[in-house]
Amino acid sequence: MSELLNYMHLRAEMFSKKHSSHLDAWRDMINKGYGRALVLEDDIDFELDAVSVIGRALDALNSTAVDWDILYVGHCSVEEKKGKEISTNSKIHKSTHPFCTSGYVLSRNGAKKLFAYFIEHNQQEHALDVQLVALIKRKMLKSYSLYPPVVYQRRDLYPSDDGLELKIAKKFKNSAWDEALAFVPRLANWVDPLDSVYLNPAFKHIPSWMEDRNH
Repeated sequence: MSELLNYMHLRAEMFSKKHSSHLDAWRDMINKGYGRALVLEDDIDFELDAVSVIGRALDALNSTAVDWDILYVGHCSVEEKKGKEISTNSKIHKSTHPFCTSGYVLSRNGAKKLFAYFIEHNQQEHALDVQLVALIKRKMLKSYSLYPPVVYQRRDLYPSDDGLELKIAKKFKNSAWDEALAFVPRLANWVDPLDSVYLNPAFKHIPSWMEDRNH
C-alpha cells in the first residue's frame, strides 16, 4: 500500500492495523492541526484520476458553502447515486447509506465530532461503517458521497464474502494498481522501495488539497 500511495504521489501516515483504529487516525489529524485528511483502508485501489477527482469534489463542496463533515470517496453502496446531487461535474451526492469505509475525507470539524462521539459511544458489537451510517441517518453527521467512487477495496487480492465491493468494483475503469504494476513489475512482490525513475510522469505534484493545513 505504501508503494501504491507513492505512485499516486500521496503523502501518507501509516497506522499499524494491530494497534490502531480509525479513531487513532482522527486523533492524529486533530493533534497535527490538519484542516482535512484523507483516510484509507489498507487494501484499496484507486481510479487512476482519483487525486484530481477528489480535488474537484472538495472545491465543489467549498464553493457551494456547504457545511460538511465527511466526504466518502470510496464506499460499497450502489444507492449513493440516489442522494440529492450537489454538483453534476464533481458527482457529489448527499449520502444515503454509504457502507464500507474504503476511503473518506474528513473536515477538521468532522474529525472532532466523530472522535468525541466514538470515545463516549463506540459500540464494539457494531461495525464502524454501520455506526457512521446510523449517525448520517440521525442527521448527526453531514455526509456526502462520490458516485461512482474513486477508491475501492481489492477483493480479488483480499478475498471476502462481501459482494457489495465487487458490485462497486465493476464501476471502475482504470486501476492505479494495475498501471503501477505495469510500470514497476516488482510491485507485485511488495518488497523493494519504488524507484522514482519509474513514476508515471503524469503525476508530478502532491495535490494542493493535501498541502493545505488551514482550511
